[in-house]
Amino acid sequence: MNGLKLELEIVEIKDIAFDSTTAVRDHILYIDKEELINYLDDPRLQNMEVDLARPGESVRIIPVKDVIEPRIKDDGTGGSFPGFLGGYEGVGDGKTIVLRGCSVITTGKIVGFQEGIIDMSGPAARHCEFSELNNVVVKADPADGIEPSEHEAAIREAGLKAAHFLAKAGIGAGFDSVETYQLPEVSAELPRVAIMYMTIAQGLLHDNYVYGIDAKMLHPTLLHPNELLDGVLVNGTCVVAADKQTTYRHQNNALVRELYARHGVDLNFAGVIVVPVRPELKEKKRCCNGAVNLARTIRADGVIIPEEGGGNPEADLMMTCRACEKHGIKTVLIIALEDPLTDTTPEADAVIDVGNDDEVLTLPPVKKVLGYEEQVQLLSGAPENCIGDDGTIQVPLYVITGLHGSLIGSHVRGEVY
Repeated sequence: MNGLKLELEIVEIKDIAFDSTTAVRDHILYIDKEELINYLDDPRLQNMEVDLARPGESVRIIPVKDVIEPRIKDDGTGGSFPGFLGGYEGVGDGKTIVLRGCSVITTGKIVGFQEGIIDMSGPAARHCEFSELNNVVVKADPADGIEPSEHEAAIREAGLKAAHFLAKAGIGAGFDSVETYQLPEVSAELPRVAIMYMTIAQGLLHDNYVYGIDAKMLHPTLLHPNELLDGVLVNGTCVVAADKQTTYRHQNNALVRELYARHGVDLNFAGVIVVPVRPELKEKKRCCNGAVNLARTIRADGVIIPEEGGGNPEADLMMTCRACEKHGIKTVLIIALEDPLTDTTPEADAVIDVGNDDEVLTLPPVKKVLGYEEQVQLLSGAPENCIGDDGTIQVPLYVITGLHGSLIGSHVRGEVY
């Protein structure tokens, strides 16, 4: 797996603004708003709007559906997200232009109750890495008669298209740095470590997409880590906002980058195994056993298993842990222990807690809302009376998009007392 070499050409974006053309100049991303809206036109959507949200501004984005970093292949094809807006050749290899410091955020009328909030300032901002980005916010509501599943597909595709549109401005703009990802041969004495990447695949607005394919349709799949960094995994799930693994998190996977940094030092990074998390017991067993067989095939000595979501995925987590340990593969689990676990196993003796999210925050009124603030009362975990007469909002931390998840890179942590 050492043949692929991915070079991320980083274009630093320090501000965003509307202009008559879309271009990057002096680290500012200028956007032709009308052209972007026209590019995103879709009969499944209506009330399309594009707005900007910068760090420190009194802006609230709600309900957040996804966060995406603008990227595009610098190989003449102009592909961005294989299976959606790009082909498959060269994924995880060659050069990819990255607009670092900005993102596309999608919002609009509710798709599922498990959406979230991003505040660009105030007490919620310090818990959210996306509050530190220059965000291009795409709001679109479902056209009349559109079912929630069609709405989710339309707004997901609109976010990817917007990221692709913006990333094109980085072509020829000049990059500030290059991140290179390659897995050279290392000492055979080093332990072989893989990531078992649990990926929600449960239907009813709880899905993810690998190379454009609904993960429900997949058996566990082995990927080179470069493929993950190059946009093959797209978020389509409406799990609780704090647990949501946004597309941005997949693109900037902190766990992958950590193992890359240690490759050849104290471990041999053996790859990424995508494990669909299905609701049916039969399918859980299929995916668990398939994942363990792949780990054995690549001769993994150890695996790190970050959980996505909570509740029934803990059955997959523990089942996989138990089977790995049975075959001599050491496991480390990454999980948010905000609630009692629905399942456990004695073999789960190395667990990383990424933090609790039950603390209640009081969010002050903001000058500008992008989306629909009243829908906070529909979010998972938010009480119906959470909006006060003075305009303040009282909500638990788990309505903050990407608060922790299990990919490491959040602003909360768990501590043992």
